[in-house]
Amino acid sequence: FPLKNSPSCARSRLSIRPPCPPPTTQHNMSHPHHDAIDHLPPPLPEPAGTSVALALEAAGGVSSAHVVLECVQQLQAGQAHQTDLIQKLHKTVLTSRSMINELVVANNELKDELLKIKNTAQCDGCKKKEVAFAAQTMLSVAGRTPDEEIDNIIEARKRKQAWPVKHSTLNCFSVQQDLVKVRFHHSEKYQHIPVRIPKTDKNKDGTKPCKMCSEGKIRRKTTWMCATCEVPLCTRPLMDEDGSALTHHTRWHNVRDLISEHKKCHDDLKNGRESRKRARGGDEEHHDEVEDEQVLKTEETVV
Repeated sequence: FPLKNSPSCARSRLSIRPPCPPPTTQHNMSHPHHDAIDHLPPPLPEPAGTSVALALEAAGGVSSAHVVLECVQQLQAGQAHQTDLIQKLHKTVLTSRSMINELVVANNELKDELLKIKNTAQCDGCKKKEVAFAAQTMLSVAGRTPDEEIDNIIEARKRKQAWPVKHSTLNCFSVQQDLVKVRFHHSEKYQHIPVRIPKTDKNKDGTKPCKMCSEGKIRRKTTWMCATCEVPLCTRPLMDEDGSALTHHTRWHNVRDLISEHKKCHDDLKNGRESRKRARGGDEEHHDEVEDEQVLKTEETVV
């Protein structure tokens, strides 16, 4: 063995000396704030899928908004389609009503003409002429009249200063074919609904005698007229009639022979006033004025 103090012994001691521990962070840090930074808690790890969840949530909100918008648009489109269907249905009802009325009138007229031919002993030539006339009348009335033809009829009469019809109204609307078409034509443009009689300087109260029941001194005033025919017509039954009776406005547009219907309505009005006069024993003119006032008051609630 070498001596303790020999160089070889010193080298051996150096070679077997354990290595120095690595320097700690505390000894290597020279800045005074580094210790505080080292003691901060480490940041929490981001949960797995957080960013993905946020992205999905944002995308879901946008998708929900799109769904709501699409639903609103579909609802609006459905409402518009429903409105169109209702309008088409309304036009179909008006057209069907016009055709039914015209067919009923034409059928009754044809029956009357055939009955006349059957009961009258005439030559074959005359019979053929009457049958042809009845068939022509039926076709002219039963066919659906377009609005353009009604426009032309009214414009032609206005140019002749014959519209509205003021003289022989019942006879004109019952015999003349152009006015018969006007009276029985129903459409969205020409609706035979009651409208107020316009007030003028000569007619300040806006009333006129009803064409279906008034004649001579026996008259019944009304504040309503047909919007298409421009003829004053009652919109309430007579005082002696019940609520189920047809008004004179309705009868005007549903009977073929206005002259016979007018006679019936006038007789009903006359007989009713005479019976009330006998029951009351008072002045007939006074009671007629009271009746007209009552009719005008009740008509205020119509339409």
